[in-house]
Amino acid sequence: MNVDDYFPASLTKPHIQTVKRIRANLESWFSTDKYMALRARLLAIEFLRLLKRRVSYKYLSEITGISQSVLCRYVRGSIVPSFSQSINILASLASAIDIDSIIKRFLEKEQSIVIDLSRLLKDPYLVKIIAFTLLAELAGKRIDKIVVGSPTVLPIATIISMELGSDIVLAKRRKYPNVSYYEEVIVRSMKDVETIYVDKDMIGRRDNIAVITDLVITGRTLRALLNIVARARATVSDVIAIVAIGSEWKRRIGRTIVYLSHIEKPVF
Repeated sequence: MNVDDYFPASLTKPHIQTVKRIRANLESWFSTDKYMALRARLLAIEFLRLLKRRVSYKYLSEITGISQSVLCRYVRGSIVPSFSQSINILASLASAIDIDSIIKRFLEKEQSIVIDLSRLLKDPYLVKIIAFTLLAELAGKRIDKIVVGSPTVLPIATIISMELGSDIVLAKRRKYPNVSYYEEVIVRSMKDVETIYVDKDMIGRRDNIAVITDLVITGRTLRALLNIVARARATVSDVIAIVAIGSEWKRRIGRTIVYLSHIEKPVF
């Protein structure tokens, strides 16, 4: 899949209430000191440059409410947006990108009952876009550790962790000698049993955790991850899935999760 095929069609006019909510998150996160304020201003330019590779200044102007000439000067580095303007740019762009549309078009093109998001997330451009979108949701929260349920989302988690100053904890499918683990057994069927492992020294009782995974279908794997966090006596701040399929997982998870795309059933 070429992500270029879906821009600018995958940009929509952001909802005012969504922009306000994300703006509040970003202001809370980036207003702590001068360094963070400067980081927000540079991040806004980076986000604009990222989208400008696929989107015209006209679209960016319609989304942000900033004139094309000023946006052009931001992208070229002639001037740097103010802190307030930067927060507006970040909130507007994060609210406008329709990740759900991109994912569904990709899956339709794949025409497979097996959903392999690693094929979608091979594009570093899309990885950055998703990471920025999720960062807008998590900004303003204290996230000490990001527990990653699948290696597929490691690139996304890495970008987020660098911005939030969080550590990454990857759930493993095998264990190694002389390492102490939290273990959870996942029974999918009589013949399909899997165990996931998380290093005990990677999660502590004072940690605020964000859990990020690629897919949630039955909820068994995600439930196992949440059980491990509970056993470590850490606090789950957010649970994020790139794609949620069906509704069976709701019964097992028992809490609200953020997902970028929802599919009723994987039939294409």
